[in-house]
Amino acid sequence: MSSKVYIVFEDDRVNWWSKFLKKGIRHCFLIKPVPNSYIIYGKSAKSFDLFTVSDQKSIIEGNYIMESYVPKECKRSLFMLNTCVGHTKQILGINNPFILTPYQLLKYLRKQ
Repeated sequence: MSSKVYIVFEDDRVNWWSKFLKKGIRHCFLIKPVPNSYIIYGKSAKSFDLFTVSDQKSIIEGNYIMESYVPKECKRSLFMLNTCVGHTKQILGINNPFILTPYQLLKYLRKQ
């Protein structure tokens, strides 16, 4: 159905709730390879990012973890958390309501 996408997990200390998340894995966003470039899709507290770059390393800074995943179709839920994890789960087709943090999403992806 879909081609492989990459999920990038980074640290993020700019929000008040960051102190409650696992250190080093506080934010996530997607990278989708397309011919000659990459589509970047991410949600932060203040903005929604959707743009293309020619080099995926040009937007990734510092320490990060990258996982690959092939998105699948799933039923769309009536409600979705408006967070980086909520948006990422929706694009990936993950319908698990108990995945709330980037670390939980990373653990889920590693099990798949």
